[in-house]
Amino acid sequence: MTLLRAPCTIPNAITRIAGQIGWPEVSRIARRRERTVRYWAAPKPKGAPTIDQAVALDAAFVAAGGQGQPLLETYSQLLGVAVSEEIACRTALLSDLSRASAECGEAISHGILAGQNGASPLQIQRAIGEAEQACSAMAVVVRRLLSFLPSARGRGGKPVGEPL
Repeated sequence: MTLLRAPCTIPNAITRIAGQIGWPEVSRIARRRERTVRYWAAPKPKGAPTIDQAVALDAAFVAAGGQGQPLLETYSQLLGVAVSEEIACRTALLSDLSRASAECGEAISHGILAGQNGASPLQIQRAIGEAEQACSAMAVVVRRLLSFLPSARGRGGKPVGEPL
């Protein structure tokens, strides 16, 4: 039975390497039992090769005529995704701060008008509405900032709770 493996994953890279050099050779190079290295290739892997093992496996793959370096390429793709997510989170923070800044400015402006002698109930209600919008915008900023704390991150370093 052929197991489906997602592309750009360690299991897929290990399977490509084993297809080129064979499971016994993967086992020998990694200095692990064949059962262990086969676990690395499972759709839900139990472990992964160390960096030294990955380098040796990629080198053996190339030496056997394989094209590319499956593990290096996979690690590179995974790192790229992680960096992109971090950049996206920081960009979203800047966007949230920009919106909160505008909302706070509106709240202050309308608050000043509401505080003047002779302010109408409509002006006071507008100031309250603007202040509520500013509070909501700042709550978004607080949640976004909390997601940057290590304690707010789950397994794999991904933020927990609010979608980023």
